[in-house]
Amino acid sequence: LKLCSHEEAVKTLKSIKGIGDKVANCISLYGLHHIEAFPIDVWMKRVLSEYYDNKFDTALYQGYAGIVQQYMFYYIRHVHGINN
Repeated sequence: LKLCSHEEAVKTLKSIKGIGDKVANCISLYGLHHIEAFPIDVWMKRVLSEYYDNKFDTALYQGYAGIVQQYMFYYIRHVHGINN
């Protein structure tokens, strides 16, 4: 899976019972180092809603959205007083 594209890795991972979009994207980003992956959990939904009016375009970061996602995740948790 590490040698596949991010899209192919996510598709393959989601074929495993119990793995959905979030988990497949987390595995792709953190385990397979596909830094274009952009996992969306409760915290990411919050930052996208509060700061981007749910109009964040990952295409602007051409292959590096996962790096941006990590900063956004850290930031929103910090703002809400949750230490990582």
